[in-house]
Order: sequence, then C-alpha cells, then structure tokens
Amino acid sequence: MNEIGPIGYEAAHAHAERLFRQLLPACGLTVRDGQIELCHAMLDALYNKEVALCDAGVGLGKTYAYLVACILWQLQRPRPLRSPVVISTASVALQDTILQEYIPFLSRALMQNGYIDAPIRAVLRKGKERFACDLRLQERRLQIAQRGERFAHRAALLREAGRCLDLDHVAGLSRYDRRHICVPTHCDRRCAERESCRYQQYLRESNGPTITIQVCNHNYLLADALHRQNGWKPLLRDYQALVVDEAHRLPEAAQQMATCRLSTQGLAQLAHQLGGLHLTRAAQQVTACARALAGVYAPRQSEANAEHGDLPPVQVPFTVTKDGTLALAALQKTLAEIQDTYRARLTLPLLHQLQEMRARAAAFAQPDDATVCYVEYSGIKVGPGLSHLSLCAVPRDLPRQLYDLLWRQEKPAVLTSGTLAAGGFAPARRQLGLEGGTPVRTLQVPSPFDYPHNSLLVFPPPSPGKQKKQTSHERVARQIGQLVRAAHGHTLVLFTSYDQMGHVYEQLQGRLPVPLFQAPRGAQRFVEQFKQCPNAVLLAGGPCWEGVDFPGDGVSLLVIVRLPFPVPDPVREARREQYPDLHTYIQAEIVPEMQQKLRQGFGRAIRTETDNCAVAILDPRAAPGGRYHRAVLEALPSGIPVTTNIEAIQTFLRARKSPDFFLPEFENDSK
Repeated sequence: MNEIGPIGYEAAHAHAERLFRQLLPACGLTVRDGQIELCHAMLDALYNKEVALCDAGVGLGKTYAYLVACILWQLQRPRPLRSPVVISTASVALQDTILQEYIPFLSRALMQNGYIDAPIRAVLRKGKERFACDLRLQERRLQIAQRGERFAHRAALLREAGRCLDLDHVAGLSRYDRRHICVPTHCDRRCAERESCRYQQYLRESNGPTITIQVCNHNYLLADALHRQNGWKPLLRDYQALVVDEAHRLPEAAQQMATCRLSTQGLAQLAHQLGGLHLTRAAQQVTACARALAGVYAPRQSEANAEHGDLPPVQVPFTVTKDGTLALAALQKTLAEIQDTYRARLTLPLLHQLQEMRARAAAFAQPDDATVCYVEYSGIKVGPGLSHLSLCAVPRDLPRQLYDLLWRQEKPAVLTSGTLAAGGFAPARRQLGLEGGTPVRTLQVPSPFDYPHNSLLVFPPPSPGKQKKQTSHERVARQIGQLVRAAHGHTLVLFTSYDQMGHVYEQLQGRLPVPLFQAPRGAQRFVEQFKQCPNAVLLAGGPCWEGVDFPGDGVSLLVIVRLPFPVPDPVREARREQYPDLHTYIQAEIVPEMQQKLRQGFGRAIRTETDNCAVAILDPRAAPGGRYHRAVLEALPSGIPVTTNIEAIQTFLRARKSPDFFLPEFENDSK
C-alpha cells in the first residue's frame, strides 16, 4: 500500500480531525477535544514557520498531539525532500517512552490506515560519553581479566558493554570503568577499528535518510546549536522543525551549557592525566595550583556544613582580590610552562584542555560586565586535602543567547509543558528568549481530569499555642502525622529542603502503622520501594517534584511542606538589578518560578481519570489570608474545593475509596 501523497495546510488539519476522532480511537486512544485543539495549533505553527508555546494540562496527550502534527507536516513534501524533526526532552524516561511506546503505536495506526507505507524511523541521539568505544573496551577487559576471580563481576559488566553499545543500559557499571571505556572526546580518524566501530555505525545510521525523528535531551540540542553557531560539525542531522517537550527545563539547561567553570576537580583530573604520562613534576605543580585556589576562594562558612553530604552546594559572589589574582596568574603560568616543556609528550586532547584552562583562568583574573561570576563550593573531597570548588561565570543575558542559538534561524518550533503559563506566558517568553521579533503563538489547554470532584485542597491551621515549645521540625512532623492518619497512609510528602526532610523522618520513624520511606538526594530505589508497597508514606524532594508517576491509590494524599520558592543565588541576584524595586522583581521572576514548580508538584497527585487525591499545603503563606494564597490558587486547576479542616480529608476519601483502603491499624492508632 502506498502512503498518501503530499498534503497541504487545509488537508493536514482535516487529517488531524479524522485521526483523533476516528482512526486513533479505533486503536484504543480516547477522544479529547483539548488534544485536538493542541494539534491544530501545532500544525499552524509548523506550516506558518512560527514558535508555539503550548501549556498542556496533565493527561491531555500532548505527545501524540505533536507527533501527529509533525508527521502530517512532513507529509507535505515528497519523500526525497523530507528532513527530520528533532524532539528534545529533559528526562530520559520521556525519551524512552516516546521511542518505545508512542512512536510504535502511531506507526502501526498510520500504516493500517494508509498514511505511511513503512514504520516511522526514530533515533535517540546522545553524547559520546554515553557509548562504548570498542578499542578502549577491549583494553579494559584485558586489564580486568589479569586481576583474577576477585574482579569477575566487573568482567561480566564489561562483557555486557560489548553486547550493548549504549552504556546507560549496562546497570551497575562503575563510573571509573565507564570513563575508561566510553568514546573519547576526540576520536582518532586513523583508528584501526574505525570501519567496524559500533559507535561509528550508530552515527552513520542516525544520519541516514530514512530517519525522520531525532530524539535528544536539551543539553544535546543546545550543544548542536553551539556547534552550528561556531561553524563546527553539527551533532544532529539538519532538521527543519523542532519540538521541545518539558520546555520549562530549557532555560536551566541553557544556563548549565553557558556556565564557564574552572574547578579544583578539573585540575585534579588534569594532574591525574599528567601523572599517567609519568610527568610527575607537572602533576604536582597543577595540584599545588588547585590547592592555592581552594585556599583563596573556599567560603569558610560552608566548610562545617559540607560534612553533611545531602546539603546542596554553596554559592557566593566572586570578588577580585589580590590573593585570587596571584593564584590565577600562577595557574596560567604553570599551564603555559607545561604546554611548552612537554608539548611532544602530550596528546592533542590534553593540549586542548590545557589551553582551555588557561583561557578560563585569564577570564576570572579579569572578569567583564557581561557575565555574573560566583564561587560554588560543595566540600566534597576530590583529592588529599583538596575540596571541590568551582569558579563559575554565567552570561547575564541568557535569553539572548537562547535566541541566537535556537530562534534566530526562524525554523518552526513547538514548545510544550504543563507549566509554561504559570504566571501567564510572559515569564516563559522572557526566559526562553522569545521576546524579540520571533513570531509566537500561545495556547493553554486545561487538563481533562475532573479536579473539582477528584481532588481536595487543604490548608491545615497552625499548631495551637500550647505547642510553642516544639521546634519547627517537630511541628511539621506533628502536622504530617495528623494528615497521614486522616488519609490512612497512602501519602507522598514533598520537601524543598533535604535537611528538614531528614529531621522530620527522625521524628516520624516508628510512629506510623505503615512503612515510612525517605528518598535522599539521588536515592531512586526508595521511590521504587514505596511504589511497590500497597500502603506507605514517602518523604521526598528534588526529582519527585516532577517527572515521577504515582498513579492509583498509592498517593491519595499529597503534602507540600513549603512553597517551592527558588533559592537565592548570584545569578538571580544579578537579574534583580534589572527591576526598580524588590517587590516588582519578586512578582515578575520569583512568584512565577514558584508557581511553575508548585504546579509540577501538584501534578503528582492525579495521573489518570480514576485517581483522586487530597492535597495539603502546610506553608502558612499559602493559607487563606496568607501573602501568596492567591498566587497558589492561580497556579492550580480551578474549581478545587478548599478547606482548613484536616478531618475533611477522611470524609473526602471515604466517599471515593473502597472499604479495604481504610486500614484498621489507623483506627487503633488514633485511639
């Protein structure tokens, strides 16, 4: 069966209606008017070479909306003239779902109905460090094999890497082994294994003419744009349209990419590489320079805090001092001497690294007004007597950089997320660099879920006066305990502070009749254990505010301890200077950022049409009469019933849950 011929603008919209109202529902998809409206807006942006900002509520099906729009748009051209579309996301989970579920489902449906005559071919694009280098892998396997049975497990993981090119799929591989077997930054074109290299084969297939969708993360998208801007070889095959899913995370990725860093960790790694080449004196000189920098710039007040591994890095403004200038000058001189003295013994990548570090040291010695400089210190040890410290420089005008990288080319783009309209679209347009001459259309489509019936918003009253002797952690733990008992467990508690979470966990441990978990920074296994329990309580922060699904009864009470205002940092303080006063800055920048994250956190409550959940916000500033009560309500779906009565939670749940939801252990515990 031949695919349908080239289609125009009107036909594309007609086909979108037919697909979403007839053909895809016949394959199991639910008809959603909001999803169809979203697809039409995306088609308009693609055909008119505009940028579309689409705020799509939870459960709307935005992924199918933009996939259908992109495929119909591609069908306007004969097959030989089609160019791929790039889909950029912030999370690996979404990338995997797009490639393994959404695209195969859509392929089958479109082939069955004669839209295409071959499956949609998509590829995941990642950085070199994610893939195995066959030559380096072979060398590492020989090294491990010589160490005997004690290293049998590592040998087995390396054998698995020989079968699996993508190192992300080799569970348990150590960072050390990964670093030693991944594709190097600079591949030698004269490599004897180049023709048979699996990575090179992957690149050839990824850039082949049959690939119509390239999936990557935001950092890879921005790295490709930077390559194109500098006239280097692009990372992605040339594309004609861009989709940015989880678009609220793009400014964060842009800041990461644009941040220039000079770190003690980088210097320690350089010293290690020099030592590996038996350049012992050079390695010692670099280590001495790293210690000198740490001695000058380490914020003294953070050193005691750094003993607690869960605390985030400390950021303080960078100031030019005499001692700092001398330390940076000594580093520049040392790196220059190493380059000149040992040039014949240094590899090309190492020479590039030395040159780059010299340039960064010079930039920090004489910072300019176009950047915001600060010092980031974590206290983590990167060597004997050496803590991790970074000198960082961020461009003041990050939105302008985003415009230059992505939007100046005037390619059509669809940016979508569930939080782009938090505080209106103006903050998102500003952060994304879309305030200039780029044609932008906006659309906000609410979630199809029945929030007024399936959710309850609770603002518990403050503790009574007799509890004044309690610490703030004890008061929060007491409130959470009351809420958990009212909901009979099934609770997710979101924190903005890991330190507070740890104290509350200590207060609640052993006092609840269901399992209690806490998910410290990076401890995903506790989240999975919570999901596998029929009834439990999870204290979490960070990643659990977004991108984690808790469908069903597992989370029937969501507790938000404090409003998720951003932590002050030097970059935000620099942005504050653009506003006439503090109040204007807070309303324009800080409140929308809080609303965005609050909406993401609230999204953990209800993930399907059949879910129902009570949401309790403990922050007094969010309660009726509080300073940010109105901002909180504006961030959340409209029509949700509001109460200050904790007992209303049990009434709400009893009207919606089956009898076995309510465990007798809670009844006995309350007595």
